[in-house]
Order: sequence, then structure tokens, then C-alpha cells
Amino acid sequence: MSLKRLERLAELHRTYVAVAEAGVKQAQGEVQRLRAVDHEVAGNIRHTQAGIAYLKTATGHDLQRREGYIQALEKQRKLIQLSLQTANSNLEQRRREWTEAMREQKIAAKLQERRLHQWEREADAAQQKSQDDASIARYVRTRLEK
Repeated sequence: MSLKRLERLAELHRTYVAVAEAGVKQAQGEVQRLRAVDHEVAGNIRHTQAGIAYLKTATGHDLQRREGYIQALEKQRKLIQLSLQTANSNLEQRRREWTEAMREQKIAAKLQERRLHQWEREADAAQQKSQDDASIARYVRTRLEK
């Protein structure tokens, strides 16, 4: 494989790593957002429950309305928690993809480095052969001239 092709391959792997890393960051942001929303809804539930506990004068209708609101919040929280589970699974998948992309990038970099060293050795050997041939030719000429 030529050095140019290896460089393109390495660049491609760097791009894969960057895309995978962006996917991880996006998934982490989604998990954080859902955790914040879950925390907010849980706070609303606690606040409403505390409001019911401290009501001094309330009608049955007021209590039913607030209990209905709490039930709606609890349903919403269950949906948020399901979304959070999905987001966590997505985050783990993105992390696996990022890890795999990093591994492939390292392999490509090692391959590129090996090929560069091989090319340098071949170039050094060719240069040494050329110098040897020139030295032999000079030696032969000086022997023939005598």
C-alpha cells in the first residue's frame, strides 16, 4: 500500500473518530438533559405533595385536582425514565463505536508508521547500492587507467 493511500486511510479513521466522539457528546447531552427533566418533574411532584399536606382549607375537588396532577406528573416521569434508559443504551452504543474507531485509528497509524519505515529502509538500501556501484565503477576505472 502506498504512503499516500495510507495517509488517506489514516485521515479517514481520524474522521471516523471525530464523528464517533461527536456522537458520544450528543448522547451524553441527551442523558444529562433527561436527568435534569426527571429531577425537575420529581421536584414538582414533591412540591405538589407538600402543598397538599399543608392545605388548611381545601375542598374535595381541590384534592382530586392536585392528586390528578400528581398522577399526570408520575406518568410523565415514567415516560422520561424510559427515555432515559433508551438514551443510556444509546450512549453506551456510541461509546463502543468511539472505542472501535479509536482502535482502528491506532491500527492505521501503526500500519502507516511501519510502511514509512519500510520505505525509508528501501530508500537507504537503494542509495547505498547506488553509492556502492559508483565506488566500484571508480575503482574499476582507476585500475584500468593504470
